[in-house]
Amino acid sequence: MRLKRLTLLSAATLLALPLAATAQTGRSPSPPPGASITLSGRYLAARVAEQDHDYDNGATQLDLALAQYPNDPDLNYAAFRLRLYAGRFDSAVVLAPSVLMAKPGDGFANLVMAVQQIKKGDYRLAEAQLGHIGSENQLGPLKDYVLAWLKAGEKDYAGARQLLSKLKPASGERAEAPALVIDAQMDEMAGDKAAAEAKYRKAAELDPSGLRIVVSVADALRRLGKGNDAQAMLKAYAEKYGDTVVMDGLLAANAPMPKPPGPASGIADIMFDIAGILSADPRNQRTDLALIFGQLAVELKPDHDFGWLMISGIYEQFQMLPKSIAALGKIGPTSPLYWQARLRIATLDAQDEHFDKAVAELKTLVAEKTDRIDAALTLADLMRTKEQFADAVSAYDTAVSRLKAPDERYWPIYFGRGISLERVKQWPKAEADMKKALELSPDQPYVLNYLGYSWVDQGVNLDEGMKMLKRATELRPDDGAVTDSVGWAFYRIGQFDQAVEWLERASEQKGDDATVVEHLGDAYWHVGRKREARFEWERALNQKPEKDRIPVLQDKLANGLSATNDKPTVYEKAADKKQGG
Repeated sequence: MRLKRLTLLSAATLLALPLAATAQTGRSPSPPPGASITLSGRYLAARVAEQDHDYDNGATQLDLALAQYPNDPDLNYAAFRLRLYAGRFDSAVVLAPSVLMAKPGDGFANLVMAVQQIKKGDYRLAEAQLGHIGSENQLGPLKDYVLAWLKAGEKDYAGARQLLSKLKPASGERAEAPALVIDAQMDEMAGDKAAAEAKYRKAAELDPSGLRIVVSVADALRRLGKGNDAQAMLKAYAEKYGDTVVMDGLLAANAPMPKPPGPASGIADIMFDIAGILSADPRNQRTDLALIFGQLAVELKPDHDFGWLMISGIYEQFQMLPKSIAALGKIGPTSPLYWQARLRIATLDAQDEHFDKAVAELKTLVAEKTDRIDAALTLADLMRTKEQFADAVSAYDTAVSRLKAPDERYWPIYFGRGISLERVKQWPKAEADMKKALELSPDQPYVLNYLGYSWVDQGVNLDEGMKMLKRATELRPDDGAVTDSVGWAFYRIGQFDQAVEWLERASEQKGDDATVVEHLGDAYWHVGRKREARFEWERALNQKPEKDRIPVLQDKLANGLSATNDKPTVYEKAADKKQGG
């Protein structure tokens, strides 16, 4: 029985399938009595685990199946692939030779063997191994970079430079910077320090905002005895991009000397670049392959922090949060990504039901670096999403107090604090923050939506509020929440026909939202479409509305709209207030 066929069979058929056919192929012994269900079950479990991106469990299930049928080529290949996905490189190496016996040109099996040989320093054998890969391979045009590194490892610098000369981007463009770094690294390996330094510095000039380039060049300058220049470069970068990186570890007096360049670290960067290309696929259809290349990068260079950060992001995308956190934990204190990793771990802890742990870590980070806003902002956003609005306001206050010169980048801080202030019933302060957010970035649709709706709901600045809402829909025409705000604003000013038109559109865009559906039902009632109104309220009840809306919806279904369950128009509200005053 070839395992390829299993993917075409239903679970019921598979569980009843006898495996005696395997013995007839001559590849595997006859299964012991009762083993067919065990193998079938394990294979199905592995397939389900793979679809869920639970590669560890999938690999374990196939390993157990492989123990029963070690000579089945399809099972070998499936187990090899799952081991790669799971990051079990050493165990994948064990299966690679048997995979190559059945598929001599297999790209990943040859690549895994080549990586193993690179780790051992056998670059000639690694080059020969890559030569076995068929014409369709995942390395693409970057294969020549890998071969150039292998030739440099063999001290064939002329051959390496010949390969690099074919790949060099147009001179003077930012895209030339990574190629220049590789060229410089090979000059450094060859002992030509002057040529290496010139190319390193040129790369930094071409891409002064690229963190990887800056760190690579600074490391090289330190190795070349230009430590002061390296320090100045890192400090300048940290000052300019202080919101995203911390260079403390690299700038520390006791920072370890960077390792010299070599084929393993150079090829690790190529693997990382391939992973980046694959993970950028807008259809998200190649993310699993990106994970493999990311894991090959850290296999060749265990301190490849950019690789660990990418792997963490992929696991987070797969909702494998413990694996994502574990990958971030590989980033050490001397890395410029260490602070970012700690912030991300705290955020993931909160998602993984470790909220108190996340808050404690974020508070530690806030106190640790009093000149930074990112930890305070992360804490504030977390508190807001958990509807702990008073604590969110406090954290936003800390972030705002640390702003040196507010500019367009910081509009979300004022918007977030404005939402939180509104929820703790401090509207004048909330309104001021919303206006500040729009001052910094005038066409933010969600700020326009929030402030415009709030004004209409309160019966103030009606014309300006409606203009803001309509502008928000121009910017986000397909956003059901924004469309709902416009419809509900028309409702609040008593223009029910207009409200129906907008709320029907909102229901088409966001028909699974109980609030949107309830609003549409209310509008239908006011224009006399009472049967349709009750239908929408029934829908809203079935869509998990907020708890306080359940009795209101039940009352509407039983009695229709009334003074007790309907929200008055802003004019009725103003009249009631005047009579009461």
